[in-house]
Amino acid sequence: MYPVDYNGVRVLTTEQLAQAYECEPSHIIKNFNNNKDHFEKGKHFFKLEGEELKEFILHIQNLDMQISPMTRCLYLWTRRGASRHCKMLGTEKAWEMYDNLEENYFNPPQKKMTADEILSGMAEELVKQERRTARLEMRQEQSEENLKILHSRMDTFNGVGTDEDKRQKLNSMVCAFTRKAGLRFDEGWRNFTHAYNTAFHTNVNLSITNYKEKHNIQKKKRVTLPEYFERVGLLDDALMVADKLLNDARAHSAIDSILKHD
Repeated sequence: MYPVDYNGVRVLTTEQLAQAYECEPSHIIKNFNNNKDHFEKGKHFFKLEGEELKEFILHIQNLDMQISPMTRCLYLWTRRGASRHCKMLGTEKAWEMYDNLEENYFNPPQKKMTADEILSGMAEELVKQERRTARLEMRQEQSEENLKILHSRMDTFNGVGTDEDKRQKLNSMVCAFTRKAGLRFDEGWRNFTHAYNTAFHTNVNLSITNYKEKHNIQKKKRVTLPEYFERVGLLDDALMVADKLLNDARAHSAIDSILKHD
């Protein structure tokens, strides 16, 4: 179980807590709803909504955990909150697992880090910071009006229906860019990959290789770019890059048309 922190406090999601106590998440939620007077916000739990929730999801996107994009409210349980739930469940397994959480999750033994581990951690944090910066810069470029144009472009010009999911939209947008730029299918995806790597200072093909190794996926099994982005929660970033490519391709196409008429 990957450690999750919020505002410097070690926490567990409802799903993680239920997994640890070997019960259904609905049991955790039911116990909380029936005993709200015994839980204090900021002491036993945190409740994330709106921008706080979005920032938290961005913060944990590199961890091996997924939070549904449809989530509108997320509860995070502190050590004291986990203790309250353990008492309410009252099972031997819950008490056993709480002791384990206490020792290894909320109060893990301190390990002296080597110089290489410190440098590796600093490099990883730098990559995360660069990604956050690149994402903010791209979002600032896309004003509300640009987003309206994006939806119109996807629904009207590109044949991307409103009933398509984000993964299908990404495929359709890259295909549309490929047609507009007069490229072969494989060249269009190479252009997109290069643009994505440049925007987020990364190597997405290497990231896919590392992802497959981490999740024990056979080397011969192909994980496509849209599939990878969906699995790690980065489809919104990919759509922004595809939109920029498509917009630039349309601009070049319009200029070429004018020059031909001249």
